[in-house]
Amino acid sequence: MVEIAFATALVLVVLNSAATRATQGNSFYGLAIGFTIVTAVFAGGPISGGAFNPAVGFSATLGGVIYAGQSWSDLWIYLVGGLIGSVIAAGIHAVQIAGIEPREPSPGE
Repeated sequence: MVEIAFATALVLVVLNSAATRATQGNSFYGLAIGFTIVTAVFAGGPISGGAFNPAVGFSATLGGVIYAGQSWSDLWIYLVGGLIGSVIAAGIHAVQIAGIEPREPSPGE
């Protein structure tokens, strides 16, 4: 659950601060993303390991398997949590920008 919550938060911050027309040319997106990652690691790290990006979770698990003899059993948490969190964030973002971003008229309108 922690992986899903913080993956959602991270993707929402990226989408809202760096990927919309309203925030083009801003210079705060790095701070927003960085503070979100720091908050996620400090709050959720002790609970789940703090890999809120599936690539980071995979590489940490791979390193543990290769160098520490750990198993692959925890990998699904990082992959599924990040995927579900990303889908939730994309849905929330789509609802958020529906009334903000002007849509292009389709042919025939």
